[in-house]
Parts: sequence; structure tokens; C-alpha cells
Amino acid sequence: MVKKKLDQIVYEQIIRQIENGQLLPREHITEQWVADELQISRTPVRKAFVRLEEDNYLEMIQNIGVRVKTQKLDSKSFQDRVNFIERLLNHYLFDLEKKEQTFDSSQLQNYLATMHEQMNKENSAFEEIELDYWCDLLKYSENVYTKDSIMKAIQNILFDEGFIDQMMKKNRALKSKHLEYLVDYLTEDNYIKARREIRILMNQLKLNVIEENYKYN
Repeated sequence: MVKKKLDQIVYEQIIRQIENGQLLPREHITEQWVADELQISRTPVRKAFVRLEEDNYLEMIQNIGVRVKTQKLDSKSFQDRVNFIERLLNHYLFDLEKKEQTFDSSQLQNYLATMHEQMNKENSAFEEIELDYWCDLLKYSENVYTKDSIMKAIQNILFDEGFIDQMMKKNRALKSKHLEYLVDYLTEDNYIKARREIRILMNQLKLNVIEENYKYN
């Protein structure tokens, strides 16, 4: 059996970590970090990085370094992720209901106020704050893996650099409205209505993406 070259091993390892969510879009990585993880020298890592950039897995940013390149989502990939997020969020809220958890929504309200200020701006500040919103929503999660899985899926959607990114910006007002309703229900510890609001928001986002995708295809 032919033994794989070290740079090929690094190449395949990075792709695997990107695809299974261990490495997130826009996450910075260094040659030294990879070399230490695999206990090899930096030379094969450097070679692998060049190939990974050529194949659109990594990008070299001047004065910043190497980071994971955002993979553009299509409509089907978007729907799969949204369904995944909805299922895990509903399970999380159901657990809070069973535990009769009193939800402190004060920070969520602060995030919403800041999101409103960024609503019409062209940059991604709105989405950065929205990510913080979802993270705070999950603060009572006792399952670190579940929380990380949800956050990775949300981040993947919010910072897609193609069609989905445009749709997320286009739907800022819609998201804000439903996230406000969600805060209201959480403030009342009304987890039944909170789960319903999640379902309504996710279904509306999926429908809007499907309609927009159909329009241009």
C-alpha cells in the first residue's frame, strides 16, 4: 500500500474538519496550530494550505492570515440547516419548559435594540449581533455539543457569501419581528408559544428562499 504524503494528509484533514463543522467559516488557522495538532513540521502544512486555497477551502487575507473560506449554500443546503436548527431549538425549549426554567431575556432585548440600529446598514453588523442573540438564547443549555451544533449551523447561514447571504440581509425586518415575539414569550416563560414562533420564523425563511430561488432559476 502506498503511504500518503504528509501534505495530502493535512489537506484531507482540513477538509474533513470544515465539512463536519470543527472548523467554522471565517475561523483563523495557522500552520503552527495544524503542525502541532498532527505532530509534523510546518512544511507539508504550508503545501496543503496552498492547495486548499486553490480549491476554495481557505483564503489568505492580507495582514490577517489564513482563514476558512465561507462555502456558498444552495437552497437545499439552506433548508437542511434550517430544519436541523429548528429541531434542536424546539428540543431545547421543551427541556426548559419541563424544568420550569425562568428565562432572563434582558440581554436578548439589548441585542434586539442594537439589531434595529443596524437594520439598514450594508455591512454584516446586524448578523454579528444576531449571532450573539442566538448564543444568549441558548445560555441555559446543559448540552455543550447541542449548543455548538446549533451555533455552527446558524453561523454557516448568517455568513454565507452567496445567495443565502443576500436573503438573510433582505429578511432582516422579518427576523427582527419574530425574534421580538420570541423574547416576549420567553419573558412570560411561555415555551409553547416560543416553540411555535421558532417554527413560524424558520418556515417563513425557507419559503422566502424557495420563492427567490425559483424566481432566478
